[in-house]
Amino acid sequence: MLKKSTQIVFILLISKIILNASIVGSKHDLSVTNYYGAMGTTTEVCAFCHTPHNSNSDIKRALWNRKITDENAFTLYGGVHGIPNNPSFLCLSCHDGVSSQGDMSAVNATDTHNVINSPGSGHATNPLTPNCNACHFRDGNMFPNKVWRIGPDLTDDHPVSVSYENAKAVRPNEFEGTPLNGLKLFDGNVECSSCHDPHVVENPAFLRIANVNSDLCKSCHIK
Repeated sequence: MLKKSTQIVFILLISKIILNASIVGSKHDLSVTNYYGAMGTTTEVCAFCHTPHNSNSDIKRALWNRKITDENAFTLYGGVHGIPNNPSFLCLSCHDGVSSQGDMSAVNATDTHNVINSPGSGHATNPLTPNCNACHFRDGNMFPNKVWRIGPDLTDDHPVSVSYENAKAVRPNEFEGTPLNGLKLFDGNVECSSCHDPHVVENPAFLRIANVNSDLCKSCHIK
């Protein structure tokens, strides 16, 4: 169990993130304050991704409140089968995108629609699910847009869980020394969160910076 002081720090940190980045009302807000105008089940915005207790022990980062059913289902860029690193793994616990439209997925419907630990007395007796309309029946369509349903085949997406230094060593004239404009590396690796920040709502697709004139791409790539 977390010490009381640790719980307070966690709550303050999450509160700071919400206030500074205005995730409330954004597309990542699945609570009753949500962007989608759907009926909500809780006012707790953070609970759909984070929990201070009983978080996913396989993802040792961010007190993650979601699961991935089949961790070995992913094919990384270059055709190599493997498990993405934690920062990308947690994004894929939603964006893998299970559906009944024949899409491949590493996440089953139960894990997609439920968190590990719900607010209140506990997950066993107090389940929490996303608001259905947040993903379904948008713009008259039963299923959400495929653009964010990435699936376990990552070979057609920008590489994640790859070393920036290794890429730079192979093509030294094509990469900046370190990423510019606030783009981040995680333990030296490029991950989903290198370009996207789930709490930043100012730019489309939660990009860390606007990609005007390919500025996002040119933060790493010399063109």
